[in-house]
Amino acid sequence: MIVRYYKNARGKAVKLAEIYAKEEHGIKKENIDSNVFYICDRLRDAGYEAYVVGGAVRDLISGHTPKDFDIVTDAYPKKIRKLFRTARIIGKRFLLVHVVLDNVIYEISTFRASNSVSGDNNCFGTIREDVWRRDFSINALYYDTRNETVIDFVGGFRDLKRKVVRPLIPLNIIFREDPVRLIRAVKYSVMIGGDIPLFLKISMMRNASKIVSCSSSRLTEEIFKIMKMPDTCLVFRRLAKLNLLRYILPGVYEMQKNSLFYETLENFDIRKSSGKLDLSRNSVLVKPLIVDYMETVVFYDDVAGEPFNDVIAQLKTFLRPMIPPNAALIEAVRQIMSSEGFRIRLKKKS
Repeated sequence: MIVRYYKNARGKAVKLAEIYAKEEHGIKKENIDSNVFYICDRLRDAGYEAYVVGGAVRDLISGHTPKDFDIVTDAYPKKIRKLFRTARIIGKRFLLVHVVLDNVIYEISTFRASNSVSGDNNCFGTIREDVWRRDFSINALYYDTRNETVIDFVGGFRDLKRKVVRPLIPLNIIFREDPVRLIRAVKYSVMIGGDIPLFLKISMMRNASKIVSCSSSRLTEEIFKIMKMPDTCLVFRRLAKLNLLRYILPGVYEMQKNSLFYETLENFDIRKSSGKLDLSRNSVLVKPLIVDYMETVVFYDDVAGEPFNDVIAQLKTFLRPMIPPNAALIEAVRQIMSSEGFRIRLKKKS
């Protein structure tokens, strides 16, 4: 590890960042999408800085396969767009650039200033400032594709190795600014095989009700991400224990108190690990959430004496504020009702 210093206003040497070589962080180039190297090289050739940042770096160090790769640079959005033929600028509060290569979208953001506040996110800054706009230390690691080093300004590498989820944004701001971080903190703790510090748990429980201010679309997106994780069952257990599940999925929260819900999720996780499930289908992700509840609204060889659409309506109410695609919900219901295991479980209850 190399420590980089800078001199403050008084001329005193202050540690700026820790630089980890590839032998220390363990990231292999072959595990990184080749287009990521192309994007970073093109930005650097144009005179800009460029790094892989966030969840991809966290996952690579942890030995997981990243779902996507985010890139950060000091180039402004309009400058980035000029460098890539398939680029387009998106966003309102904070401008981002999407570059499409081989039908995959790569997100490029410009360093944000540390003094930017909610509603004033178009304030660009330096990498030293950008790091403090990250939510948790384990997401504040920068990978330099040029020399294969990881740059750590905030001790995120050590936190990752110790399996600790540590917030970088003050507790009185982090969840008020974005309540979805409550869910992500739980996800990250499971992903890295660690836990959440007591002080953070207390803050999360105090701020749990803020989740109701999140849009249904964002909550739905986060739930689908949880359903794709290897340890979905553990995530839901922690969400319930921290009083978060009652605001994320109130219907599921009530059901899990007296049902086989966690047994269902454990079986779901086992089937995922065996590679038997197509996780690209939303219906597959919805099924474990509704199968136990369906036993209360559907009877063997009879749709509870009600039209099929009424059953769908009940399930939509049960899943609120989650809003899965209608076609996915209908497909999930039909698959459940036609399964032999579901029929046997209903017979036992009748």
